[in-house]
Amino acid sequence: MVQYRIKTALVAILMSLSLWADKVSHNNTCKTFKNMSVKSSLDNLESVNANETWYVPGWMCTSEPEELAWNSFTNVFSTTINRFHKWDGNQLWPIAAKNADAEADKLADEIKLMSENRRASLTLVGHSLGGRIVARTLSKLSLDGIKIKRGILLAPAIPAKDGDLEKMGLGSKEPMIVVANPDDVTLKYVYAVAGGEKGPAYGAATTFKTPKNVKEIPVSEDITKNTIIDAFWGRFDAAKEIANHHASFYFEELSRVLDGKVSKGVRVMVPQDKINFEWKVIDAGLWWDVIDKKGGWKLERNIVTGHCRIINPEKFRVAWGEREKMEKAFDKVKAQLNVEEE
Repeated sequence: MVQYRIKTALVAILMSLSLWADKVSHNNTCKTFKNMSVKSSLDNLESVNANETWYVPGWMCTSEPEELAWNSFTNVFSTTINRFHKWDGNQLWPIAAKNADAEADKLADEIKLMSENRRASLTLVGHSLGGRIVARTLSKLSLDGIKIKRGILLAPAIPAKDGDLEKMGLGSKEPMIVVANPDDVTLKYVYAVAGGEKGPAYGAATTFKTPKNVKEIPVSEDITKNTIIDAFWGRFDAAKEIANHHASFYFEELSRVLDGKVSKGVRVMVPQDKINFEWKVIDAGLWWDVIDKKGGWKLERNIVTGHCRIINPEKFRVAWGEREKMEKAFDKVKAQLNVEEE
């Protein structure tokens, strides 16, 4: 009981620090542009075959572009016409999540009115709740057989078991890119515990089966070390680690992906069944049977309860739940390990 209370307290502290650190990085290093023309050269695009990239921002960043995130975005997409897609997300989380789902309907309707040539030149990039909007938008477009050039999700705040994930790739001509981080503090703890969506976020947990026409890219373990925030907050690695949900980190990783660079130290993405807090466990032993193993990873079943868990080479429980789901999750772990061996 004491151990449980300690862990609960630590999670609560971590959640508070995550919200604080991410807010600090937004307020101190991402001052909004006051006179920036975000939608430059967007007129008369119906008659011009120009590539467009729209950035759909995440929670509490939706009214105006922030300097750090916007600069990171435009650096990655320096050869396209760029647009900041505003939406009503500067609200309390439950309201913002509902607004995000409603925004997906509006965005899908807007894209349906475009010419086919313009849709074929359009890329949607969504971060966090913005990623949720892009995922739902492409899913809705796919129902009408409509596709844009490509969808890109960065740390999407959408349940890993959401039905729209299965259809979203069908709304993208080129393979969708999903950049995710299993160590994203905001998605791993704040969203999972306080999000109220009955499951982990896709941006930190992945799915049991990769959706069609979707390429999932786990980030490197040193994602926060590769991005300079500013002269003051950049000194504090702890703050950067806690605030590792910020869009700038993901744009840096996306830039490397699009440049064809392979990041080292990439984490294995493990699909989740139940909300999981990673802690070191006693490997196998009296109460656990080893069902499957590969490269130091193990799938174990409890002989009393029948539930299963996945243990990584460092002997941390990284996922647990029903046997069928954990077997599917371990199949995906093994598939990633096979790629690393090639």
